[in-house]
Amino acid sequence: MSDMGTELTITNIDGGFRLDGEVDAQTAPSLKSCLETYLNDSDGVTLDVREVTFMDSSGLRVLLGVTETCRAQGSDLELVAPTPTVSRLFDISGLAGHFTVTPAG
Repeated sequence: MSDMGTELTITNIDGGFRLDGEVDAQTAPSLKSCLETYLNDSDGVTLDVREVTFMDSSGLRVLLGVTETCRAQGSDLELVAPTPTVSRLFDISGLAGHFTVTPAG
């Protein structure tokens, strides 16, 4: 949680993490650090984003960076069940086709 009231909970799941809350300038650095640490010991990562209520360009930059790192390692970042809010950000940024997205299962 930040001083500005923004909150993001990052929970370990098999193969990655589940995010709950907002990914913005306040929380993106924590997400980036968590994902970079995880990628040091893993080939790719899954992010369950079905509980992400808001994401701005800061979060988008983190996802782009992690995607590039994964692909350079021969793996991928998989985003599970993006909310309409997250999907809209991908659409308006022109990056919708850049990410590997899996619907809720």
